[in-house]
Amino acid sequence: MNHTRRTFIKSGLIAAAGAPFVLRGFTLNAADTKKSKDALFEQFRNPQATAKPFVRWWWNGDKVTEREILRELDVMKAAGIGGVEINPIAFPGGDDLSIPSLRWLSPEWIEMIKVALKGAEERGMICDIIVGSGWPFGAEFLEKEERSQIMTQCCRRVSGTVTIEVDELLKAASPEVNHYKDAVSDLYALYLAPVGMDKFSAPKPIPFDSAAKTVTIHAPEGEHVLYALVKITGFQAVINGAPGAAGPVLNHYNKDAALRFLNRMSDTLFPELKGCKPFRAMFCDSMELEGANWCQDFTDEFKRRRGYDVAPYLPFILYKVGGMGRPIISQDATKLSGEAADTVARVRYDFFITCLELVRDRFLLTYTQWCNKHGFKSRVQTYGREFHPLEASMHIDIPECETWVWKPHYTNVNKFVASAAHYSGKKIVSCEESTNTSEVFNVTLNNFKAICDQSNISGVNHSIIHGFNYTPLEAPFPGWIRYGMYLNERNLWWEYFNQWATYKARISTVLQETEAFADIAVMHPLADMWTKHGTQRDPFPELLYPEYQYKVWEGVHKNGNSCDYISEGIIQQSKTADGWLTYSTRKYHTIILLEVETIMPQTLDKLSDFVRNGGKIIFVGKEPHLSPGLINHSKNDAKVKQTLAAMKAKYAARIFTVEAPDKDIVAWFGKIQRQCDIKPYMQIDSPNANISQIRHIAEGKDIYFISNASFDERVAIQATFPQSKGAACLWNPETGERYRYPSISGDKLIIDLPPAASQLIVFDTQANDIADLPSQPAETVGKELTGWTLRMEHINGTEKTVSLSTLRDLSADEATRSFAGWLYYEKIFDGIASFNWLDLGKVYGVSEVTIDGENIGNRWYGRHIYRIPEHLKKSGEHRLTVKITTTLGNYFKSNPENRTGHGWTRGQEWQPAGMTGAVRLL
Repeated sequence: MNHTRRTFIKSGLIAAAGAPFVLRGFTLNAADTKKSKDALFEQFRNPQATAKPFVRWWWNGDKVTEREILRELDVMKAAGIGGVEINPIAFPGGDDLSIPSLRWLSPEWIEMIKVALKGAEERGMICDIIVGSGWPFGAEFLEKEERSQIMTQCCRRVSGTVTIEVDELLKAASPEVNHYKDAVSDLYALYLAPVGMDKFSAPKPIPFDSAAKTVTIHAPEGEHVLYALVKITGFQAVINGAPGAAGPVLNHYNKDAALRFLNRMSDTLFPELKGCKPFRAMFCDSMELEGANWCQDFTDEFKRRRGYDVAPYLPFILYKVGGMGRPIISQDATKLSGEAADTVARVRYDFFITCLELVRDRFLLTYTQWCNKHGFKSRVQTYGREFHPLEASMHIDIPECETWVWKPHYTNVNKFVASAAHYSGKKIVSCEESTNTSEVFNVTLNNFKAICDQSNISGVNHSIIHGFNYTPLEAPFPGWIRYGMYLNERNLWWEYFNQWATYKARISTVLQETEAFADIAVMHPLADMWTKHGTQRDPFPELLYPEYQYKVWEGVHKNGNSCDYISEGIIQQSKTADGWLTYSTRKYHTIILLEVETIMPQTLDKLSDFVRNGGKIIFVGKEPHLSPGLINHSKNDAKVKQTLAAMKAKYAARIFTVEAPDKDIVAWFGKIQRQCDIKPYMQIDSPNANISQIRHIAEGKDIYFISNASFDERVAIQATFPQSKGAACLWNPETGERYRYPSISGDKLIIDLPPAASQLIVFDTQANDIADLPSQPAETVGKELTGWTLRMEHINGTEKTVSLSTLRDLSADEATRSFAGWLYYEKIFDGIASFNWLDLGKVYGVSEVTIDGENIGNRWYGRHIYRIPEHLKKSGEHRLTVKITTTLGNYFKSNPENRTGHGWTRGQEWQPAGMTGAVRLL
């Protein structure tokens, strides 16, 4: 088909071609034709909608119509997408075709929700919906006390008598955040404190008239620090809120406010949905609360929970807030040292865990209870400064994390969220996947696959792709773009997307229907971080404490073990026996503590029981010697030291202290395996930084998902599986077939992974009558094919043909670097009869090969190698056509007239394009 720009934009090029599976340079053509009685394998072959990838469906500006909603559902269904998350969001700009915006919860908007629900049900798809719009949710209708609050401060050095305007103090304390226009700032308190303090003494409160425009300070002799505490109500605006759900952010510390907001949605929307298949889950997006830390009864709650009054300490633990809640510490603040610094640090810990508890009790639990009351699951990204990075996700029905197109692709919260799901018995670990706010139009399917595979390695088993932009076909090309992967029928590689979706659904099925395995637990020094620095903005913290903290799990997995993250709360509730620490279905023979200096005495008591009963503990870098919090800290510190000393005296053979890792985390953990006698279940001859794995178990099966994270490097490893029973089988997630995996001897396998490739290896005790994996081709130099004719079909409707003596990257030539579309490399050649394979070498894009007019397949990732069908291997001349489908980025980068496309790509690098070879017959 000659895809001109006109037909490309109008048709959408929806296609679903099954790609043969490529492994170690050969294609599988034989199928597992026998009728299987294996329930898991049957689910793998025929995934349900719950395992298929979903998309975040941005309803841009809520400019939605019935016709377009149904059309887009058809597009997504044809592409293998199993569900949508309806996500109203602010209009991103561009030509809106004069389509009006529908207000959130208006009758007209609700009618479109009904259209989407009924349309999805008719197509066998699933619907989630975001609560509110944008993030974090809120609205103009919130009353003052229902709006987010922050207690902040500013300080300055003063001496003698000084008069200051109140407005000056309010402005100095104002957060540098996504500011709401009608925020209300109130001077809460004034204090005088010394410029330096080594033993804590309460600051002197300064009385003031709340109605006055100025305050006069009479400081004692010498220099002092004036602290102004400022309470700001409604300080933060919803990010990208759609009409009707924009405005100030909700106060997540206020249970009544949360319920009123949620009930407004349920009371208005839910009764109108009778007769529709209900939503699966209500979604709550990123909790970027910009440092919100206050509610009307905060001081009372602090005293009730912590046992003392926080007021005298507030000037020293509060700070001005920058973007995303980043602390801005004034140079004028009191210099704390010695006992004073320790006291304030302990109160800081108490302050932040009080914040965590209030948001958990008043919002998180309230939210899940509200969802469940109305028959829905809760789905939330429960991380950020206001949530325990692990334990918060245990209170959610579908905990969610995120994976970005940036490297490293999985974020630091993924392992926390996955571990929480394992502890709480959650079947689904959801992921906002391939989040893309910068590389729009330039992500290839090859890179997309590698990125999404890393989600699975980090513990994810369901993908919510970021995202599908609601955009009518009539909108000027490329359409309405909020963010995302440009999942859209106008994307050049869209016709191949179904192949990835099929692959992903089968992987997700296996991971959802089996149990993730881990026998090592890793504990982060959260108490130390909160005591010294405060909570962090996950998943992108300003501070890494310690710097390597999110790399340790990678070292564990890349050396053939698996781990969960663990918390003090989980440890305290665990049981110990026979060398294991057990919580619910999770059990660990080894606990690794990362530079933990501060620990609750109760936690160390449980760890002492653990080593007494045969378990191993590894202290990395430091050992515990402190307790968290202010109350009874001297007594608790002593208890920590005594318990650790007794442990080391009695059980020295099972307690190890190792050095912190350097840059090579893989080699570091390999050394720990040897030093501490940790047996990997997957013994890898030469661990590689790009190769990682996870292990799942099911009745009669041991399952390994192994992935190559590199976009370019091919890696082969030799691995032995001493714990796995049964025959090794390869389950092919692209075709739904399975084969017996060839072994060197017994359970020793060679696993060869081209770039972006992965393997699903299943050791099956009931594997009978399964065909052997076809033999692989010999690696030979082969015959290189040179001298090509290249026909270039540009999406702008132009076409030209050139002769190429040497294959090259089109982006390296100014004359061709702006190309986007379809490249047809053509050649007449002979001598095919003595070869079995066609290897295209390096390809940038999706390849599709035709020999003598017969299509022999396509490759959308990894190694672009094709088996030559026997009936085509005849003597004489043959016509070879290699079609390469590019991305759109280079075209938009070179085209400032297209304001939308150029706006996204102008700062991006030129991307390689085309087939650079060498092309060989093997």
